[in-house]
Amino acid sequence: MPEDRDDLPPAVRTPAPTAADFDEAFSVAAASPGIRRVWELAAPDLPPEVEPFSFVSVGLLRQVALALGLSPGQTLVDLGCGRGGPGLWLAREADVSLVGVDFSAVGVGQAAHRATLFCLAGRARFVVGDLTRTGLPPASADAAVSIDAFHFATDAAAAAGEARRVLRPGRRLVLTNWQPKVPGDPRLPSRMHTNWPRLLRGAGFADVKVAARPEWHDLWTRVYRVALDLGDPGGDALLADLQDEARQRLPVANLVHRVTVTATAPGTPERDPDGR
Repeated sequence: MPEDRDDLPPAVRTPAPTAADFDEAFSVAAASPGIRRVWELAAPDLPPEVEPFSFVSVGLLRQVALALGLSPGQTLVDLGCGRGGPGLWLAREADVSLVGVDFSAVGVGQAAHRATLFCLAGRARFVVGDLTRTGLPPASADAAVSIDAFHFATDAAAAAGEARRVLRPGRRLVLTNWQPKVPGDPRLPSRMHTNWPRLLRGAGFADVKVAARPEWHDLWTRVYRVALDLGDPGGDALLADLQDEARQRLPVANLVHRVTVTATAPGTPERDPDGR
C-alpha cells in the first residue's frame, strides 16, 4: 500500500503518493496471493469479492452503511474509491446506485470491471477525478463515503468543500480514517494529524460526529501483524509494501484512534418525487 516515509525530517519526506503510484499498486493487487491470505486470516467474515485496499471489516462497513442513511434507489458517491470493493459492498447492501471517483485510472478500470461481482452492472459507474475536483455535478449525491482515502487529498480543506458541493442538502458524508489521541503528536505521520470536526465544520458541514471502537482499531493492527507473520514475501511486491508499512505503523498505533466521521451538508433534505 503506497505510503510516505514518516521517519524522515519533514523537509526531505518522500512526496505524497501520486496517481501513478496507485496505478502501479493496483496493477499488481489482483495478483497478490499474500494480500489475499492476509485478509483470509485477519477478517475471515469479509466477503472475498470486497478485496479491500483499506482496513475494513464487515462490522465497520455496517456501521458506515447505517450512518449514511440511504434509501433504496438513491445515489452514493465513493470518494477515493480505489478498486471499488467497499463502495460496491455498501451500494449492494443499501440497494442504491454508485458513482466512484479516484485519481487512479487503473483503480477506476478495475472497479468498473468488478461491479458485476456485486450484481451492480448498470447501476455503478466509476470516473477518474481528484478528491478536490471530482467533476461531478453539484448536489448530485444522496450520500458520500470515503474509506481510508481522505488523508491523501492534496488539500484537505478543498476536498471537504468538494464533498459538500456534490452532496444534496441535508445529506451525509461518512469517512473512515484515524485521529490522534493527542493533537499534533510529533511521533505521528502528518496524515494522522487531522482534526476532523474542525476540518469539516470549516467546509460548512454540521452535526459532525467522530466515533471510535476498539474492534476497528484491532482489525487495523491485526492486518499488519498477520502480514508480518507471513514472513518472506518472495516476489509479492504488494505484501512486501504492506509489511514495510506495518513496521512503521505498529510502533505508533496506540497513539491514534481508528474512527468513523459523520457530517451533514447544510440545508433541509429535499424529498424525491417518489417520497424518499
